[in-house]
Amino acid sequence: MLLSIAHILVALLVLVMLYFAFFKTSKLGALSAFTVLASIMLVMFLNGFASLISNVGFLDFLVKIFNGVSGLIVFAELIILVILTFFSKFKTKDAFLKWSIVAYVVLVLLIEFGIF
Repeated sequence: MLLSIAHILVALLVLVMLYFAFFKTSKLGALSAFTVLASIMLVMFLNGFASLISNVGFLDFLVKIFNGVSGLIVFAELIILVILTFFSKFKTKDAFLKWSIVAYVVLVLLIEFGIF
């Protein structure tokens, strides 16, 4: 139940990033939304291939590689978001966007480490 609520909160935070990217034309919002959506696409792509070949016995090593790489992509996404938010030249005066990116990073880390 708590994991489902965390997933809903993550989706709402991504919607906040998309709002700032498209309606407020914030460069930080656009880069963070692009990073999140690219990460979701890559993870779904790799997990799709992993589930597609999971029934083939001699390709188990490839399934483990795909799952490992998809986990690394999530952590790379979070590192890129932290760098964009705190260390880039794309500063914004909207504190709501910054806090939503920080909350997104924290929630995804908690989900990845299995806290929920």
